[in-house]
Amino acid sequence: MVIYDELLTGIVRTLGLTALVLLCYSVLIRRFPDGKRKSTAVGVLFAAAGLLSMHDPITVAPGVFYDGRTALLAVAYPYGGLIGTAIAALLMAAYRIWLGGVGVVPGIVSIVIVSLIGYAFTWIPLRRLPIGTRRSILLGLTASTSLFSIILLPKEIETALLGFPLYAITVGNVVNVVIITALLEREKDRLRLWRALEHEAWIDPLTQLQNRRAFDRAALLAMNDNAARAAACSLIMIDIDHFKAINDRWGHDKGDDVLAMVAAIIRKNVRSTDVVVRYGGEEIALLLVNTHQPVAQHLAERIRSEIEVTEFGVASQPIAVTISAGVASLDDGHRSIEALLQAADKALYAAKAHGRNRVEAA
Repeated sequence: MVIYDELLTGIVRTLGLTALVLLCYSVLIRRFPDGKRKSTAVGVLFAAAGLLSMHDPITVAPGVFYDGRTALLAVAYPYGGLIGTAIAALLMAAYRIWLGGVGVVPGIVSIVIVSLIGYAFTWIPLRRLPIGTRRSILLGLTASTSLFSIILLPKEIETALLGFPLYAITVGNVVNVVIITALLEREKDRLRLWRALEHEAWIDPLTQLQNRRAFDRAALLAMNDNAARAAACSLIMIDIDHFKAINDRWGHDKGDDVLAMVAAIIRKNVRSTDVVVRYGGEEIALLLVNTHQPVAQHLAERIRSEIEVTEFGVASQPIAVTISAGVASLDDGHRSIEALLQAADKALYAAKAHGRNRVEAA
């Protein structure tokens, strides 16, 4: 039977897995923010950590092992979803079968039970049991009920495990779950803060459009894409007509409202791959990848028409708002983003010179 010192050493050793899991989890959630790819990646990570722990376990009895798989499976569903949990559980079960011994069946049963418990805990509302130490302790204790699978072991081994070994393993599971959950939650908080800061760095707070910094990055990527695939790229420059008069008559707060509404209409009409930027003041730029000039002109005209018929209410009084737009596309005459900007800007001024509320092409 296992020596108690070895069991305690094994419990402490499994805590070392948290460093590996945390480091890799931090990388994964940045590379795969959400969706099936994230779930798959997290599942593979938890499975790898579990297999590493199972590769060097504490032998509790001949063919019966203690390792860190229980804590990892307990938190697999909250952080890896159904796909992640399935991947981790299947790989751990397959490895446990390969290890063999009298503990194979209890081990498989334990893996299934812990996976189901992790899933069941996601149904407990956070408002009733917030994420924290209490929730983690309860999850660790509940996951440890899988230890009842020892009744499937030979009677002499089951009897030997009762008492301190069972108590020590339960404490180890709880401690592991508490530490892993705390570290993973801290990493998620760091990621949320990082994304918030990144959002502020790239997004204009008034219009919720991207800013000039984002435009420069997107333009560079678009130009590289064009060089690689000779894909079409078009640019629309939009300016709100007589915007200064709106500010002078109704105040800058109401002018900001008009600008935000115009931005919302533009966002509604573009694709997710298009880059919409508050280029400066009331000027908005649309960078359209894989879009030829006739299509870009049609989009600009659709946006112009919708804004023209939209009621922009200020102080219960409607304001007539129109835009002018200039369109340019990459071609033999416009080979750089600078040339594209100049051409679209020139077309925009032509639209204003020809009476505003119109679209001109370079």
